[in-house]
Amino acid sequence: MLADAFEDDPVWLWIAPDQRRRQRFLGEMFAQVIRSRVQGGLAYTTSDIGGAAIWAEPSRWKLNAVENMRCLIPSIRAIGPGPLRRAIGALTIIEKLHPTEPHWYLEFLAAHVERRGQGYGSALIQPILERCDAEGMPAHLESSKAENLPFYNRFGFEVTREFSLGDGSPPMWAMWREPK
Repeated sequence: MLADAFEDDPVWLWIAPDQRRRQRFLGEMFAQVIRSRVQGGLAYTTSDIGGAAIWAEPSRWKLNAVENMRCLIPSIRAIGPGPLRRAIGALTIIEKLHPTEPHWYLEFLAAHVERRGQGYGSALIQPILERCDAEGMPAHLESSKAENLPFYNRFGFEVTREFSLGDGSPPMWAMWREPK
């Protein structure tokens, strides 16, 4: 579901323009992300698997591009060397720009293409935002779609930075939410 939901993501289209390679790589990458976050974070899904939210806890948000990609060695052939370099470069930039203060990190939020606009994202984001408020903990995310910024604004996220992942990449936006 996550691979399908990110099929039209501008950053992934830039990283891996070939649809077949991108789809295979995204499937394998999200399988690894889910395995790691179930062990060290939180993964939410809807009962019909129509949407998912992947969160990292305040003490476990740190990204490591090389380590993340090392876990994906079996799928490297799926993406190819050029896209792999762009993916590692993108993760390195995201890690470098990531806030250092304690926070919950919304790593991925997605609804299946056929489920978008039906409240899946709101239902999936709400439990951790309530926890953020109860704990007095901020939250952070990066958005790769300008049209998603108003959605996140409704939940109190504000853009803190617009940035690029490399030559020819579409823009991304870092967003921060103070607890309520």
